[in-house]
Amino acid sequence: MYRAVPANANHRVPEHARTETARTLAATPGIRGEPTDAERGRTLLAAARTAALATVSVEGGFPFGSLVAYAVDDAGRPLLCLSDLAEHSRNLAADRRASLMASETTTSTASGATDPLALARVTVLGTVVELRDDPRTAALHIYRERHPDAFYAVFGDFRLYRLDVSSVRYVGGFGRMSWVSADDHAVAEPDPLRPHIAGIVGHMNDDHADALVAYCRAFGGRPATEHAEMVGVDR
Repeated sequence: MYRAVPANANHRVPEHARTETARTLAATPGIRGEPTDAERGRTLLAAARTAALATVSVEGGFPFGSLVAYAVDDAGRPLLCLSDLAEHSRNLAADRRASLMASETTTSTASGATDPLALARVTVLGTVVELRDDPRTAALHIYRERHPDAFYAVFGDFRLYRLDVSSVRYVGGFGRMSWVSADDHAVAEPDPLRPHIAGIVGHMNDDHADALVAYCRAFGGRPATEHAEMVGVDR
């Protein structure tokens, strides 16, 4: 059930958003619960559009890095649309092992960090399989939704691939890192607040500056706070 706040109509949950709101609340059982590294990694993967793909080069067996666009399916498996002419496709034909690393950017981070090594990144390791028939059709739909300008996706020399995850390495910046199992990665969900962060942050800073100060005093253990600014939010 939702209860409107009469003093401010902007707090009412619109009819079309109630299902999503209920889902968000259900995913937030603890007031102070922190997202897991599996959730952080899935959120980062959902936010980025391009990543570094590492394959095993047929030229001497060296690691070969390349920039690719990707999408992610419901289980957090990266979907790739690769040309037969690309070196990474040649590598994958000989050795299906690969990894994909997506990174936070200085424009997407809420921390204000500018040092690239202080930004979060996630590396997904596994084997790459080519998709055909119905799985290919489903993957192509997901890929085109993420990359609507990818006209090349229907060209005859482009194939749809999926990286089947064996393990995940999440790095949250300096001093925060962990391995995430394939199972934990598969069942984790991207933060449902991610598409709404800019609106939430702007609304709180513009209309509720006094509440932010109260949060810092009451919940942040900083009773002397006089001014506070929201820079990010997660579930």
